Amino acid sequence: MSFSRGEALDDSLAALQQQDENLSDDDNAQPDLDGEEAIAVDQEDPLLLAIDDLEGRVVSALDEVKLHPGVRTSAETNVHEELGTLLRPVLEVAAHTGPSIARTYYRGVGSDGVDSAADDVYERTVSDLVLPVLLEMAQSDMIPAKRASSLEFFRHLWQEWHKAGSWLDSTTSGSGTGPHGAGGSSGGGTTVPRHLLKRRKDKRLAREGELLRYWVQASIACTLPGVFTSENAESATASRGIIAASASLRPSLKHIVQRIKDADDRGANRLYAPVMKMVEGVLKKLFLSQQGEAVLSACIKFLEIVILCCSRKPQEAAARRRGQNVSFH
Repeated sequence: MSFSRGEALDDSLAALQQQDENLSDDDNAQPDLDGEEAIAVDQEDPLLLAIDDLEGRVVSALDEVKLHPGVRTSAETNVHEELGTLLRPVLEVAAHTGPSIARTYYRGVGSDGVDSAADDVYERTVSDLVLPVLLEMAQSDMIPAKRASSLEFFRHLWQEWHKAGSWLDSTTSGSGTGPHGAGGSSGGGTTVPRHLLKRRKDKRLAREGELLRYWVQASIACTLPGVFTSENAESATASRGIIAASASLRPSLKHIVQRIKDADDRGANRLYAPVMKMVEGVLKKLFLSQQGEAVLSACIKFLEIVILCCSRKPQEAAARRRGQNVSFH
């Protein structure tokens, strides 16, 4: 009888020792998972994989632009066309492919999941990658053609963002506008809560302001004197910068007005300060320095736009076309 008790005790001790050997020395070690649970943990998030792929495509295209010599490599095209072709994949990702990825691979259910995915895609591919790199090119690249291409990129990006399904979609209305459009599987006819609609409006305005700030800063960088030692390169870059300033002025002023209507003084000032610096730089080139004919003509055109934006005559003409009487007090 005593022999059987000793044998049972030895078996118990052996079982405990085996359990101790199976335990990890790390107190924070995770317990072993079943096969299905391990597969679920190891499986990558489709949205993160898609964003990583977009980032890789953008970086690859930007690297090609960086390596471009800045002179045309083919007799059939000019250097600006070549650089524009290299930047085309970046434009597609920043304006169309990104929102499409957010609509396709969003997490969760319903509108909240689409909004969260859109925020992730925008932050990683546009706000943290495309806009800063293109601004850096406009500010510090020593090849005039690349600076001009970066300025042109901001103009094209502004236009593409206003197309259907992009970040500033102005072609559709209601809950399906912008990156939350009916192209996704979330369903365009679903009812979206009012607080979510307001959040989307605020996000749209914030993204609009961010793009305009980068566009204005790029224009300022190209109008600064003393960028190049060559007079021709200096004049060409300055004229391109003034043309970009002319294109960005009107939408910037409209954004500032909208911020003021929303009682968002901080948001208005974030764009107002660089816009005034841009206007000051162009007017200094017009009145306080000797410039070539191309720069002077661009400055005069810019001044015309400033006067039109600050004048009430366009409003009066529009009212007359609508058959209304306008009285100024």
